[in-house]
Amino acid sequence: MENDIHRERFLVFDLEMTGLSPDNDSIIEIGAVPLYGMEPEGEMFFSPMRPYTIIGADSKRIHGLDGNQILDAPPPDVVLPEFFNMMKGKILVGQNPSLDLSFLWKAAKNIGGDIPHDWAIDISKIFSFVFPQNHLSLDAMAKTLKIRTHRENHNALEDAIITSKIFIRLVQLITKRGIYSTRKVISIGKASLEYK
Repeated sequence: MENDIHRERFLVFDLEMTGLSPDNDSIIEIGAVPLYGMEPEGEMFFSPMRPYTIIGADSKRIHGLDGNQILDAPPPDVVLPEFFNMMKGKILVGQNPSLDLSFLWKAAKNIGGDIPHDWAIDISKIFSFVFPQNHLSLDAMAKTLKIRTHRENHNALEDAIITSKIFIRLVQLITKRGIYSTRKVISIGKASLEYK
């Protein structure tokens, strides 16, 4: 891909889960922000999703959700096809997307489907390229880049919006270094599905 990074379509996404194990935990929210020309384009995506597993105490504390609040959420076989359709023709972007992709892969298998992509651009890798240091949280990256965040609980759409702002800012910084190629940005930030 020798295209200019500013001419690509991206889908910046985030998931909230009941835990960190694709085998034992479930997705409970999906949020996504489509970008074109490094600007938001079209409708954002947000949906709670009924989990297969029980929401633990840690997840309740982080997300502010419990099982009763998402019992009425649509099931994976309704949410996932809509989200996967939104992925088509776009490059995925996330923070630590290998974990999210693993959950999507497992959830897709549970409904007899497959995910459209098995890789994504990881903003953490691009951040480390621009600011060589240890891995930082989403909030710490936003603070370093002077991006304002205000949230009481983790929410997939709010995190996707913050992730999109970080990605846009990082692309601005790497283009100042003469990096405009989509292929180069992917080589810096590519993260693949690790779970199969």
